[in-house]
Amino acid sequence: MSNNVSKIRALLNAIALINFSITLLATINGLLFLLYYRIVNDITGLQIASRFVEASFLLLLFWLAIVLTNREYKIESVSEAMLVVALTWITVPLSSAVIYIASLGLDPIDAFFESLSGFSGTGLSILSNLEAIPYVIHIWRGLTQWLGELGTVVIAGVILPYVHPSLIKVYSLERGPRLMPTIRESMRALFGIYSIYTLIGVVLLLIAGMNVLDAIMHSMTAIATGGMSSKTMSIGYWVLNGMYATIPATIVVMVLGAQNFKDLNNLLKLRIRDFINSPEVRGFFAILVTLLIPTILSAEIYKIDLVEATYHLISGYTTTGFQITPSLYSYPDVLKFIITIAMIIGGATFSTAGGIKTRRILIGVKTIAWDIQRSVLPKGSVIVKRLGREVLDEDSIESTQSYIILYMITLLVLSVAAHIVLKVYGFTQFTYIDTLFEVSSALSCVGLSVGITSATAPLAVKALLMLAMYLGRLEFLPVYLLIGYYYIEKRLPG
Repeated sequence: MSNNVSKIRALLNAIALINFSITLLATINGLLFLLYYRIVNDITGLQIASRFVEASFLLLLFWLAIVLTNREYKIESVSEAMLVVALTWITVPLSSAVIYIASLGLDPIDAFFESLSGFSGTGLSILSNLEAIPYVIHIWRGLTQWLGELGTVVIAGVILPYVHPSLIKVYSLERGPRLMPTIRESMRALFGIYSIYTLIGVVLLLIAGMNVLDAIMHSMTAIATGGMSSKTMSIGYWVLNGMYATIPATIVVMVLGAQNFKDLNNLLKLRIRDFINSPEVRGFFAILVTLLIPTILSAEIYKIDLVEATYHLISGYTTTGFQITPSLYSYPDVLKFIITIAMIIGGATFSTAGGIKTRRILIGVKTIAWDIQRSVLPKGSVIVKRLGREVLDEDSIESTQSYIILYMITLLVLSVAAHIVLKVYGFTQFTYIDTLFEVSSALSCVGLSVGITSATAPLAVKALLMLAMYLGRLEFLPVYLLIGYYYIEKRLPG
């Protein structure tokens, strides 16, 4: 009994440490805008910022109290670290939902949807008339994506003066590879790389014509491949107003956000040859070119603007979700399906992108080629299975195949369920391709929409989309936790 209590307190401590860091940033965001709205004498903004600060500060005190009362306890096993990750991605959005409820008066379900969509880097939004919402909310929406896609545990490790041992264990599960010899150094290196590319994005968007606050928000959501915007028309707002440079500017940041952090580090240090020779970089652009061919043909046949169609393909493929048009509902089914495939594939591993990921797709394709080779080569021939210079073992290949199968089964089940619900509630205007598109967008944490996501959507559809976002962001960790809990606990202690 005592051991179980210690485990629970260790879980609470690790979860509270991460939530404390996030709510601290929320409080700082609110205070800065409280000062800003006082200076510019914006009464509406001041009122919302005041409620924002009150809610975030109370949350900050709540999580601090949990940290202080459980600070001596730390998680010990892999299964405990998995539980922390799974529960953190519920509690952090819940904290943000409280802020949305207090500041905007949102319905609790809608507030949680918006929060989970933000932190998961999805970008699907139930908010309407975004232009009427003050920037204290928009910058926070951008921050939720920026923080969530880098990893809440990384943010906690950077903010807190002392990196708790529990956070080190959680990092290995949530973020994975290291850039530096130690996890502490890796956290800081990741934050540094991420911040530099975000700053580059801000400069590009300022040059393209955005104001400072819009440039900051959209750079955060672009490098995070999140895609939330301060405008109802998303990037289309600036295109409609003749600021066409926002198209290439956002494409550059989206593509950067979809790359592996190791490759981004090489690019930042001008190791151009290493960057170009990366299997994931090559694979990413090879897949993009492959997807562009049918996109261009479809746009030509159905008289869709080629720039617009190409932009949405890249936005989907990088799993960002920026749109030039408010909804892709009017697109022909064939073009929706091509973009759906792009969203399913997604960006690189160890990046902010979602989807199956480039590495897994490359291994999956190579596995087919190796099977064909095996059938035609003389019996006893040895096939060296490589991805670039890396020699792959059977466990890696089987793990990749299992993930792809799990992703596709989940997508099929959730999309069929969502489509049935839509039909039952009278949303007959949406075809199954529309539903597949929307669920793929949620499961790959993209944010492109055909209009299914809205405040008026059936509760069951919102729930299915939230489940998709949650599973997609954690790459099915809760599923693995449920299936493998007994094995991990009994066979892999510590």
